[in-house]
Amino acid sequence: MRHAMLAEPIRTIDMTGAILPHVACDNEVIRCAAVRALGRNGKEDPRSREVLLGLLRDPDPDVRSDAIEALAPLIQPEDAAVILESLNGDPVREVKLAAIQILVDLQDRNCIPQLRALVLSKCEDSVAWEDEIADWDDWLDVQVASIDALGALGVADSIDDLLAALDDEMGQTLDIPVFRALARMGKQGVIWLVAWVDAGKGLARKRAADALANADPALLRDHLDRLLAADDVALRLLGLSLLSVDAPQAEDITLRDASEHLRCAALRQFGEARPDWVIAALADPSEAVQATALELLPLPLPEYLHNMLTDNMLAWLKTGSVVLASAAASLLPKIAPNRAVDPLTALAVDDDRAIEARIAAIRGLGGHRDPSVTGILQGLLSDRSQQLRLVALHEIKSRAQSGDPEALSCLVQAIDGSLLDEDDAVQPLGAETAADIGMQKEEATGHLRISEDGEILRDSNGEVTDAGGSTLASLQIATPAFEAKSSSNKPKSKRRRVAIEGPDAVAEDLSCVAMDAAAGLVSVRIANAVLSQIDAPQDRARIAAWRALSTGFSTCLEAAQAAPMALSDAQPEVRRYALAVLIGTEQIDKYIQQVLEDSDTLVRADAVAQLRGKRLLDFVTDPAVAVRHAALLVVLNSGGGDAELVTQAIAQVFDSARVDTIAWGLQRSAQMRSEAVHRLADDAASGRDHFVILDALAVG
Repeated sequence: MRHAMLAEPIRTIDMTGAILPHVACDNEVIRCAAVRALGRNGKEDPRSREVLLGLLRDPDPDVRSDAIEALAPLIQPEDAAVILESLNGDPVREVKLAAIQILVDLQDRNCIPQLRALVLSKCEDSVAWEDEIADWDDWLDVQVASIDALGALGVADSIDDLLAALDDEMGQTLDIPVFRALARMGKQGVIWLVAWVDAGKGLARKRAADALANADPALLRDHLDRLLAADDVALRLLGLSLLSVDAPQAEDITLRDASEHLRCAALRQFGEARPDWVIAALADPSEAVQATALELLPLPLPEYLHNMLTDNMLAWLKTGSVVLASAAASLLPKIAPNRAVDPLTALAVDDDRAIEARIAAIRGLGGHRDPSVTGILQGLLSDRSQQLRLVALHEIKSRAQSGDPEALSCLVQAIDGSLLDEDDAVQPLGAETAADIGMQKEEATGHLRISEDGEILRDSNGEVTDAGGSTLASLQIATPAFEAKSSSNKPKSKRRRVAIEGPDAVAEDLSCVAMDAAAGLVSVRIANAVLSQIDAPQDRARIAAWRALSTGFSTCLEAAQAAPMALSDAQPEVRRYALAVLIGTEQIDKYIQQVLEDSDTLVRADAVAQLRGKRLLDFVTDPAVAVRHAALLVVLNSGGGDAELVTQAIAQVFDSARVDTIAWGLQRSAQMRSEAVHRLADDAASGRDHFVILDALAVG
């Protein structure tokens, strides 16, 4: 293969002209590759469309399939008749499906009679199919595509056809596409969907309701009263989405609908405009609604509400469900910071509470500016839950970034392993029960009696009593449904217990996580703590240490001195991060041969990226794709600095016949595309050589 004659980059590359001769090749594999390449690279050339239209009549089914797929972005309205001919006359399933989609894209109305016919039957007198064994499944696919097409074209006249197909004994799989099409067929389609929802049953009814949600909202407004009065919550939610805040039904839905899910959705929809509804929802019997109200509550609070709500949030932190306790934990530090630290700490350390609520408490503590909070967060780093430790650690990092010296010391100790005592450093996980993960408590009524000191009053049996009502009782909006729900006494089911997640080597895990968390903290103390772990016996600790050094302290003298030894580490991640340090400290030249011979592909690729000149030619055809691409990228980025190097590298890449690398290079280099044109025009080249280039062009 010539190297000296390799083409220079040219201003205009006639890639279409280079591909077209291969479309007529006798070899069907090459022809298919040429068709795919033409679709990818000839979109701006009118010759491509003409050739692809002609190939729709090619005797080879694979060529026809590739041709119609390549033709889709080039199609013109005047081509609709040819595409309809392929739908009817081509027996290949893929061709038919592509033809239907193209006709929809063209918004062609002449195909509608044929699409309606295909919804009801195979039309064997006018439509060709591949064989009797496969044609039934093929027809089902074409039938579904035809239904979708009629919906996309908005053909309301075809509704009877769709319903007939749905009623057919073999039409049980058609409800989703039929309902989906009806939703796009204007007023008549919506009427049928609403009727189906009213009269339907089971899964089909649900699917009709799901499809109705995608209909034009303007058409749904005609059915608003039916939607809002429906028993199905999903339909009422759909009706809710059509309401404005000043609609007469809006307040009643927000505060009195039987579904807590709907009340929550209404609060989110109307809460900003009606903060009075949000305040009223604080007394809702559902803790989910109360939690939503807490999230949406506008600040600052009205004076009359402040103390009352604070007392209730203190109670909810102790007894509320996971969602309500979490919402209270997030809000309490914002409205009553002087009363937040102790109750949030109590929740955060209570391993009998749901982990989501404990995490919310930790985050609430983290945002509190009280200096004592850092020590509290530090104490949580010995918790058996890895999730909790991670959240606490990130809150400590935030405080360190804000200049808290105690938080910085805590991070340093977490990294170097000196933070936890011997008992906490390793905590074997036994079979004992542990905190519930994501398990809500029995829903509370929201009527709590709270003392002047904010304590929950209990009866003689130690149970929380509601005899005196909540301090928010004056806000309660009573409805028969609410009162019935509040007065019901459901037996409490046994709470399922699951094990706390996380490794038992807490100190080791904490050190690794702390090194990652400390990223971005420029501190000599952090750097020294990380350096203490570079020779740790645990693989994970060494990897975390070198990762931290390579990203935050790559120019550190100690890291630079230790990096050469780390190139011999058993873990490739350590070697790769050590290599990054060597590159950052400009020591790579001393160790380049060692890393070029590394057993790990990514280490070698990073090393190759540091090479310049002729040495890159040894790697542009490397067995590892990452190495090849690293070498070729350096060559191509050299521009005109070394024209001979670029020429030789491109020649080697094409000669290697590696489709992935050729395709990768074609996307990045005009000179590679120019060389592809010249090689495709070389009649002396083998069919395999032509196929490789065409396949690479098709991939790109």
